[in-house]
Amino acid sequence: MIHSASDRIHAASELLALVDLLTGDGIPAALVLQRTGLDEKELSSPDTLISINQMLTAIRNAFTLSDDPHVGLRLGLSMQITMYGIYGFALLSSATCRSACHFAEKYHALTVPMGKQTFRETSRHGIWSTEPDVNRTTDPKLYLFKVEHVLGTIISFAKDIADPDFSPAAIRLSCPKPVDPTVYERVFNCSIQYDQPVNELLVDVAWLEKTPRRAHEMTFSMVRQLCDEMVDRMASSAGVAGRLRQLFVQSAGRFPAIDLACEQLGISARTLRRKLTSEGTSYQSLLDETRLGLAKKYLRETELTMDEIASRLDYSDASNFRHAFRRWTDMTPMEYRTGPSKGVEPALPLSVLRITSDSY
Repeated sequence: MIHSASDRIHAASELLALVDLLTGDGIPAALVLQRTGLDEKELSSPDTLISINQMLTAIRNAFTLSDDPHVGLRLGLSMQITMYGIYGFALLSSATCRSACHFAEKYHALTVPMGKQTFRETSRHGIWSTEPDVNRTTDPKLYLFKVEHVLGTIISFAKDIADPDFSPAAIRLSCPKPVDPTVYERVFNCSIQYDQPVNELLVDVAWLEKTPRRAHEMTFSMVRQLCDEMVDRMASSAGVAGRLRQLFVQSAGRFPAIDLACEQLGISARTLRRKLTSEGTSYQSLLDETRLGLAKKYLRETELTMDEIASRLDYSDASNFRHAFRRWTDMTPMEYRTGPSKGVEPALPLSVLRITSDSY
């Protein structure tokens, strides 16, 4: 699923940390949040999700409001790993620092991505690379902010996970050496190379072998599953497909025709088809997916009759529902209802099914 920068699918922890950082400098939260469409009360709610665009708006506000050229680095260093909830607990409970690094790379989408981040190893080092999704020449402030934020966050996480005295083995920056490099020298406490082709933070291989202070196999297994659910939830909410899927769920029993769906989404039918194609799906595929997910839920979790289920899925009669269900699953609805439940996966992400449970 392709995520848009306007999709509100990210936890608000990083934006809240930015607001806290700047209010600590005496800058009112309302000014940091101007033009984001958010207020301080909404931002403090654990249920609030934000978009990348909202985060970028607040970052640009910070450029105007703060005279600190290294606000991105300060923000990264202020990020405690527990601010990231389940994602943070997965890192803390990893078996080794190496596995924590690989987990962080794989589930990077659960943060507010600042660009492309990769982790690799050589015989001597583990290497984190970051490349912001912004042009360094045309937008140097934002580019520097993103690089500093990532490097600061990695250092903060490394200290939280295993080693309060952690320092990188080396830092490579694509930026030129600043007029006053003392901030970098004090924070990184290692060799720093400037004007490099990449932005990298290196750690000794020996550090990767360390055991996190809160390593726990069972905890890690549990929170990894929750992280998978969170990724599914993000996918189900992203892009035009996500918006249409949610519209279907909210309209269960009276699914809108494509023209009405376009009207409710505020786009033309041509645009809808083009965007869905680019996201690897179609109107009918999403409708079938929604119907199947609901059908499985009703069959396994309720005592609704076939006629009642057919009605809730917007079929004219039970016969049409039975034919569709067999086409989707190669079994009849009754066979599915009475068969073993173990191992049967829902057709929709859990987040969508939870929304559905409140629909009736």
